[in-house]
Amino acid sequence: MLNKKVLSAAMASALSISLLAGCGSNNNDNAASSAAPPASGSASSSSASSSDAPATIKLASWIPKSQMDGMLAEYKNEKPNVTVEYEELVENNDSAEGLKKLDLLIASGSDLDVVMFPSAAEYSKRVGLDLLAPLDDLLGAEGIKVTDEYTVDPSLNGKVYALPDTYENYFVLLNKEMLDKAGLAVPTSWTWDDFYEYSRKLSSGEGANKIYGTYFHSWPMYMQLGLLNQSKDNNLVNNGVLKVDSPEVRKSLEIRNQTENVDKSAIPYSDTISQKLAYRSVYFSKKAAMIVTGNWMINEAGGSDEFPATFVSAFAPMPSNSQGEPSGVSPANGNFMGVLKKSENQQAAYDFIRWYTTKGEQWSNVYSAWKKQDVDQFISGLKTKLKSPDMIDTDSLTYVMKNSPTTPLNLPPAYQSELEEAYVKEAEKYVLGQQDMETTVSKAAAALQKIVDANK
Repeated sequence: MLNKKVLSAAMASALSISLLAGCGSNNNDNAASSAAPPASGSASSSSASSSDAPATIKLASWIPKSQMDGMLAEYKNEKPNVTVEYEELVENNDSAEGLKKLDLLIASGSDLDVVMFPSAAEYSKRVGLDLLAPLDDLLGAEGIKVTDEYTVDPSLNGKVYALPDTYENYFVLLNKEMLDKAGLAVPTSWTWDDFYEYSRKLSSGEGANKIYGTYFHSWPMYMQLGLLNQSKDNNLVNNGVLKVDSPEVRKSLEIRNQTENVDKSAIPYSDTISQKLAYRSVYFSKKAAMIVTGNWMINEAGGSDEFPATFVSAFAPMPSNSQGEPSGVSPANGNFMGVLKKSENQQAAYDFIRWYTTKGEQWSNVYSAWKKQDVDQFISGLKTKLKSPDMIDTDSLTYVMKNSPTTPLNLPPAYQSELEEAYVKEAEKYVLGQQDMETTVSKAAAALQKIVDANK
């Protein structure tokens, strides 16, 4: 997963001061769009040029230039009058280091137009620094409703400041060989109660040779599964309001207790932490039949040098907490592309990010947040690159990709790591049988409230 670091308060302050000082000195190569943006920063009113007018726009990101050249050449074919100049921020594809360089460039008055962020949190921080132009008027002029176009709703404070690019979501990865042996169909709509049943039926053997129905990794998210599958208010703290004493958190704790302690169909948490288990080795060595994971595992399910694929992997949507709730809901993340507020080429920049986050990503064959992505084309293209393409169950992957509900961004607070550490400290006592649920919820709520109060 991508390495994502938080801007320091000092950098945020420096950015704000430098931007105020540098806005008047911004130079741009595009003579056709020489007027500076109005004070409102509205992207639609800042450019009088049409989408076909000559323009030069500048883009910077951490992505290697070798990966961008083909994409930019393809855009040049579609828009011959537009030149996109690309600056590779780092040489090691490190998004965190790239963001540091990007912030310094912006603070120094660089005439960049288009910027990329590797997560919703990083996107939100730059919105908070007033760096990005609202895109709502431009979307409106195009007749676009962002939630009709993209699986991720990028709205913040009622406005759209960036468009979602690549898409990161979660699902259940299943060993289809074990499913078939147990007489179980690949789920398309299911609840956690159904998940328990599958886990029980997929478990077999005893002792060192036992095959478990499922495995939950050591990340904090696996103590929050009944909270993360909500379309809103899916953080431990939402807008300063605690959500620990809630049915969703109780469901999260129940999921772990039911599978590990009652059904004994999940690898015990004590083994996970004492043996420092890793989800890839657990799954590919057939120690667990299914795991909740993210879409970075699609490629790996097709085999890698470290973990060759020896069985077919199927895909199922995230379970819901109860009947009537939609399956497939999970936290939405990925890359985001925005237009800098001080850009003098906002129309051309907007046109570019609309193309890049739609047709461009289809051309490069990545898992995109664009709802109109040709899923069949994506999977076909993906399989040409895999070591063992036949080990991907095409039908179930297609279903999951086509049935991911649109979810709004619900960003965690800046002190999320503190909250998760305090929550897990109590949650693991429950999972290990050291305290009951009500004590766990009560103590976790008290600990998290202290953190919230300290950060007001």
